[in-house]
Amino acid sequence: MNRALPRANWCHADSTGTPTAPPPDDLLTTAPGQAVTWMRESVRGLTPDLDRVARHRARTWLDARHTAEAAVRCLRRGQRYAYEPAAHEGAWRRTAYPVSALPLLPNHQPLRSHA
Repeated sequence: MNRALPRANWCHADSTGTPTAPPPDDLLTTAPGQAVTWMRESVRGLTPDLDRVARHRARTWLDARHTAEAAVRCLRRGQRYAYEPAAHEGAWRRTAYPVSALPLLPNHQPLRSHA
């Protein structure tokens, strides 16, 4: 009998430019809310290094609860969600990708779930 593969979310950070802090570790989680929290904490850590306009946009995104809720809904529908606070210094994209966790493949990172 074929069983459905567990749905998970892979969170990844990409950047152009020279961020002062190292990018966060990738995250693999079954909880869409935890994926969005990872994105928000990562962006919150970037805000001191952004120019004034990009910092204002990032803080607006962080303060808007409806954007976090929309991101969780996207992930639950199986769609990726990304946020990129672009600035003169570069661009820092944070993306959560829905993936199927393959239990037979070795994984350097344990699958975390918080229901």
